[in-house]
Amino acid sequence: MKRFKSKKHIKIKYIKIILTIIILISIILILKQLATIKIIKLDPLKTLEYSNIYSKKNIKEEIIELSTQILRIDVNKPTTILKNMMIYETPNKEEKNYYAMKNEIIDEPQVYIYNTHQTEEYIGNDITPTVLTASYYLKDKLESLGIKTIVEEASIPEMLKNNNWNYSESYKASRVNLEKIKNQYPNIKIFIDLHRDSVEKNLSTTTINNKNYAKILFVIGKEHNNYLKNLEFTESINKIIERQYPQLTKGILQKEGINVNGIYNQDMDPKVILMEVGANENTIEEVTNTLDIMSNIIKEKINEK
Repeated sequence: MKRFKSKKHIKIKYIKIILTIIILISIILILKQLATIKIIKLDPLKTLEYSNIYSKKNIKEEIIELSTQILRIDVNKPTTILKNMMIYETPNKEEKNYYAMKNEIIDEPQVYIYNTHQTEEYIGNDITPTVLTASYYLKDKLESLGIKTIVEEASIPEMLKNNNWNYSESYKASRVNLEKIKNQYPNIKIFIDLHRDSVEKNLSTTTINNKNYAKILFVIGKEHNNYLKNLEFTESINKIIERQYPQLTKGILQKEGINVNGIYNQDMDPKVILMEVGANENTIEEVTNTLDIMSNIIKEKINEK
């Protein structure tokens, strides 16, 4: 007599077969995934070392490690879950170029300070300060305000000597340095040739709020075709001084004719200014007091819209 198999029994049998197939497929997929993950290196010694460690792990540790490898999530570190949930938008080519250009502009110097007459001196205590000393002080003040600044370090006396130039040809030497910087940093906003005058102290000094300051004098050379642009730029700076500290400035001296340079390298750029800070009888303290003010004025000029 034949045994009768119910439909229910047949149905359960097929479900078991399907589940078995699903499990086998899952195992194959997992093994395939593990094959793509370099859990064990090919070095036999490293493999043996890893196997010994792995054999000591319990089932829970194995599951955690497997989830970390496949899903890139460590259940012991919740931050990895958050990290994998976040979406990061990669900047396109234009955005990358924009940010690169923006950072480059921020990092570039905005002010170049040099001294055509590098050995001009002030009165100091233990040392004899020069206009170069004043230039470094102004640089520090500007950079404390977020304005990157270069001070020319090349020795003008050595350049004169090496080229057989006399002192009156100092502007030829500073022109070489100025041209180099202009080519290297085309976005510089102000070029300052810092000098000091040679007049009596009562003519080069003023007092503001019981504090002594070295007066400022600007010099413009008229013997080139575009001097009016230099004059306009210098006047804009001088007007800021007149508005805030009128007694600090001696104004703008325009020079041309016999026995004067008449150009002062200002033909190279409208933003080249010649600024005399005090005179030979001023102390370095009086000079730095003035540069404290001038650093803020230069910043205001640079930030003008």
